[in-house]
Amino acid sequence: MTVWLASGNAHKQKELAAVLAGHSLVIPAGAGITDFEPDESGSCFAENALIKAKALYAHPGFSRAALSAGAEHSPVLADDSGLCVDALDGRPGIFSARYGSEGGKKAGAAERNAMLLEELNAALAAGTPDKQSRSCRFVCAMVLLYSPNRFCIVQETLEGELVADIKAVRGSGGFGYDPIVFLPEFGCTVAELSEEEKNNVSHRGRAGKAIAKLLAAG
Repeated sequence: MTVWLASGNAHKQKELAAVLAGHSLVIPAGAGITDFEPDESGSCFAENALIKAKALYAHPGFSRAALSAGAEHSPVLADDSGLCVDALDGRPGIFSARYGSEGGKKAGAAERNAMLLEELNAALAAGTPDKQSRSCRFVCAMVLLYSPNRFCIVQETLEGELVADIKAVRGSGGFGYDPIVFLPEFGCTVAELSEEEKNNVSHRGRAGKAIAKLLAAG
């Protein structure tokens, strides 16, 4: 089955393609849609995921591309994900991709990682005893949309803790915050997991597997 992914993130496409094996995952750019920039104005991950799914479904280019591919009834898949740090009251949360960006200039992954560790360490140094934890979690809300009024939402997490400082960054796999999130049960950061391991335990992998079951059930 052809499934449309409401994202321009090639990393997400690669991860989800591995989880949704047997399905063809198409992103807007792959169908010639170059102006897909939905306004992620939701107050939580699930709201933003639904906004993105509905935006692609309503995009004129989606209808034309789907029809030309003979897949006019294909569902739209969208996810919104981010990192929530307990001692920072859940920040950066839904603003994870925009964390540290100022004046229209988007911070790179390495910059965001360094700034987040600096903010956490400053908060821990000045915080109360009940806010001395480095615990955090990746959250992924995923929407499978068949029509604007017919959709399913799945939300999953991956629990971990932030490394001590930027010198403790480890791993070259994954992307984003993966190198600074340590998984005690595995003894490594998310960026040190193999692709197969990450797909099995990650927030996006777990949500994607739930979506795969929904697709199989029709």
